[in-house]
Amino acid sequence: MTKLIRADMTRMFRSRILHLMMLLFAGLIVLESAIVTGDDVQAGENVFSSVIFGMGSMLLPMLVSIGICLMIGAEFTSGGIRNKLTVGHTRQSIYGSWLICSFVITLAMVIVLVAASFASALIFGIDFSDTNVKATVINLLVMTVCDLSFTAIIILFSTLFTGVKSVAVAFIYNESTMMIFGIVGEVYKNNEVYKLVCRFFIQAQMNFYTTAEITDTPWLTALCSGSLGILATLAGIVSFKRKDLK
Repeated sequence: MTKLIRADMTRMFRSRILHLMMLLFAGLIVLESAIVTGDDVQAGENVFSSVIFGMGSMLLPMLVSIGICLMIGAEFTSGGIRNKLTVGHTRQSIYGSWLICSFVITLAMVIVLVAASFASALIFGIDFSDTNVKATVINLLVMTVCDLSFTAIIILFSTLFTGVKSVAVAFIYNESTMMIFGIVGEVYKNNEVYKLVCRFFIQAQMNFYTTAEITDTPWLTALCSGSLGILATLAGIVSFKRKDLK
């Protein structure tokens, strides 16, 4: 499986899709930093946190989902999966390789997020004086777990719906989930059940990191989101094993 992971990693990181995705993400972070610098900041909101966590919980998952769906979808259309099976790789190892490589891509995007956010803050003179370093690090770790969980869900979609279909499904899932949590949150934002459900989904987290404080019970959010990612992975492996590749 090591050779399979190495081959997939090389293919994905040489992909123009990934390179364009990273450049676009960095550019949008710079643009967002320029915009928020000129806007009036709401009471209790931290400008740097609003950039790094807003982009990390909203835009990062969207870009990652598009890139991963297209790269995995290309293996279905090009016959790459059948070639892997022919040389002796199991479906479970193929799925595992996709999962590991996609996680690495997501972590690479998080690095781009952090680097571009700090660079933009220096360029536009964003004040760090009210930024709680400990809270920022903890919130970033929790958000990264949520992003990885979302990535596991996207790989599931990539095996259920191939090619452009998976991109469309991932987009609809991401946007509809975000909209549902936004609407329901207006009514039940103080409800304990709603708060618990929010911990499972990155789309419900984007408004929780904009202050300089540590997110409430971060370990529970990481546990809930990680559990969802594990369930998605198990469902994806079972689905891929049953998938007709003829």
